[in-house]
This record gives sequence, C-alpha cells and structure tokens, in this order.
Amino acid sequence: MGNFQAVLFLAYPFIVYFAYRRLETRAAGGLLLGLVALSLALRIRGPAAEIWQLVRQHLGLVLLIGLAIVTGQRIVLLLLPMAVSLFLLGTFGWSLHVGPPIIERMARLVDPDLPDFCVPYCRKVTIAWCGFLAANGVCAALLALFGSFEWWALYTGLVAYLLLGIFFAAEFILRKLWFRFYGDGLADRILARIFPPERTANGRRSLAYVQRRRERAAIRPSA
Repeated sequence: MGNFQAVLFLAYPFIVYFAYRRLETRAAGGLLLGLVALSLALRIRGPAAEIWQLVRQHLGLVLLIGLAIVTGQRIVLLLLPMAVSLFLLGTFGWSLHVGPPIIERMARLVDPDLPDFCVPYCRKVTIAWCGFLAANGVCAALLALFGSFEWWALYTGLVAYLLLGIFFAAEFILRKLWFRFYGDGLADRILARIFPPERTANGRRSLAYVQRRRERAAIRPSA
C-alpha cells in the first residue's frame, strides 16, 4: 500500500467529518472520489496485472462512495469502517477454514523456519483477531446507525486504532512470556533479561530449538 493510500484509509473518518462541516453528501463523496483517483494516479505503473490489482484494491471504496453520491445518503459513507472490519473478518475466518491461518502466514514471512510448537498458538491468535474485528465492526456499525457523527469520527478515526495498538502490544508481550522465544530486537533483548527463557519449560524448549537451528546452520556450509 502506497503512503498516500495508507494515509487516505487511516484518515478516512476525519476526512468525512471535516468534509461534512462544509459540504453535503454528494459533494463530500465527490471530494473523496477525487482523493481516491489521486491515490490511483500516484501508483499506476508497471505491468497490466499489477495495475489491475491496484484497481481492485480501490474498487470497493469507489463503489461505496459512488453509492453515496447516487443516493445522497450520508450513512453509506459512515458504514465503510464496518465494511472494512467485516472484509478482514471474512479473510481471517476463511484462513482458519482452508489453512494456514493468517497469523501463521505472517509469522512465516518473518521466520520461514517457524517452530512446530508455535503453530497452534498462531491459530488461537487468528481466532482472537476474528473476535476483535467482529467487535470493532459492531461498534462502528452501531455508531454509524445510532450514534452521533462526532462519536463515530472519534471512534473510527482514533479509538479503534488505539485499541488495535493495545491488542498488538498485548499479544506480543503474551507471546514472548509464553514461549520465551526471543529474537535480536531491542524489545526482545529487554524481555529476555526480565523473563529469562531458562526459567520455564516453554523457554527451555525454545532455547533447545534455537540451539538445534544454529547447529544445522553450522553444518550446511560444509555439506
């Protein structure tokens, strides 16, 4: 996702809020459509397949804004955060069905040699994400349908991201405390000092795994 596109999605609630202070629905929708078009124009390059993928990324947003312009109904624009949560919920939930779960896929991007004992945990975290996304979607929908415009903007533009950050941080700390499987990052080094891996059975298992991986790496060049 390009920098402008990321800012557009993150700032969407506040763009809608401030646009509505001076514009009616169709004009606000036109402004948003112009920003989406600019986002596309800044990123259209490369082969046709990549351009089509880029268009598909924006298609849902364009259709939603277009529906708001046609109907003149503000509620259509307010339901976008709920729609995003439901889309992500469907993606995470489907990955649980077909496998591997989304969190396992992300973990393997960081560590292709992911330990087998981490796989069940990845599934549980994916389920937890499904719960978070469902709750977030419900909150966004209730505020869009029944809450004040100001509370909708505050929740979808700020509170939801704060809750997301808290969820990320809590899961990271829980994972490190449970497995005691540390990397080379600053946070890992600090946690390893406070919670040494050798003090728990899971930590000793992680140490043994790291040792075996180092031994395999040492053997490969001479093989």
